[in-house]
Amino acid sequence: MILRSYTEDKSIRNRKEGNIQMSDQTQKVAESGTDSSTIFVKIQSMYGSLSVTEKRIADFVLNSPEKIMYNSVTQVAEELQVAQSTVTRFTKTIGLQGFQELKIRLAQATERSQPAPDTPEDDSLPMKMAQTAASSLLDVASYIDRDALKNTIDALAAARRIMIYGLGESGPMAQLLKIKLSGLGLMADAHSDIHMQSISAAHLDERDVAVAISQQGSTKDVVAALRAARSTGAKTICITGQSKSPITEVSDIRLVCSQRGMANIVDSFKSKTSILFAIELIEVSLQLSKGSAAEGTMWKTTASILDKLY
Repeated sequence: MILRSYTEDKSIRNRKEGNIQMSDQTQKVAESGTDSSTIFVKIQSMYGSLSVTEKRIADFVLNSPEKIMYNSVTQVAEELQVAQSTVTRFTKTIGLQGFQELKIRLAQATERSQPAPDTPEDDSLPMKMAQTAASSLLDVASYIDRDALKNTIDALAAARRIMIYGLGESGPMAQLLKIKLSGLGLMADAHSDIHMQSISAAHLDERDVAVAISQQGSTKDVVAALRAARSTGAKTICITGQSKSPITEVSDIRLVCSQRGMANIVDSFKSKTSILFAIELIEVSLQLSKGSAAEGTMWKTTASILDKLY
């Protein structure tokens, strides 16, 4: 059986090398799976053929899987004191497409080892989700950088044009921010098409602001669009859930909403809740910064759509 072979192989390697010890959690996950595709088993089976540096990364994955699941590739590389490309190459060596697949596979393997939770009663699920959202809002309220928020408000208020970028689930959030800013009388537009992101970024200048929304801060096309906008002289802002990620490296202002990954549906829900809160916070902060002028602006917005309502 695969499980028996894995256990015997692990014991032999431990006696020979004496330098690889799995955490109790990882040990439980690895030994509970009989599927050879389980990521822990896969890494163990390849361990002997890895280079010295790759073994260091493998040990990190096996002993601290939660640090992979909840951190960006930049943070992992820094902790291991290796280049990001080294971490990426390791994931390809073990047969994965990249760091994001490693995060997903680890989350799947970890969840597979957990006992199935009791199915909540229908009337308790809304309350549980509300409690999760409330907790997330309190987290971001205490976590968000006040100076970064003020700099964001000042930059948006002074901008000639504001371009907002987002893909996937962040696309609708980019559109929401556009609606909020447009309602305040600011010249804002949002793009969730990668070609339009590149085209719009190329036509910005130092009078403009580009905002990118990315939950993990690792979406290549969004990062590329923000980098292009920065190269034209535009001020760049990111709204993200990761303080150390590729998108922060091309951002003049970093509005970090939380510090969590997206290993499961709960984390994903918290991440979206945090960013939506940040968008509302930006709108309210801009209104307050406008003072009495905000009332006239909001009335213009309301009056413009009165005939559209019953």
